[in-house]
Amino acid sequence: MTLSSDVTVRSTPQAVAAISDLASIVNGPLLTHFDELRSTARTLTDPESWDGRGATEFRTTVWPGYERTLTELHARLDQLRTRLAEIQSEIQSAG
Repeated sequence: MTLSSDVTVRSTPQAVAAISDLASIVNGPLLTHFDELRSTARTLTDPESWDGRGATEFRTTVWPGYERTLTELHARLDQLRTRLAEIQSEIQSAG
């Protein structure tokens, strides 16, 4: 469809499906895998399960940074999911 300002908008069934697929991945298997990573790491951060100089470094220095990265990545991907839904809605409204 062409708007009065000569801007073409388009949303193919494939694009709609891709938006839905992305949302399903971000809030489904990807989130599940992130939770599994955290759960597994919890074992490694427990000095009763894993200890020593390297384990202490992992628990105090290494893992906290990676855990923050996982949390931030999920938040950013969720923002992307939300923005894609907004863009799709705008395209549908224009068409």
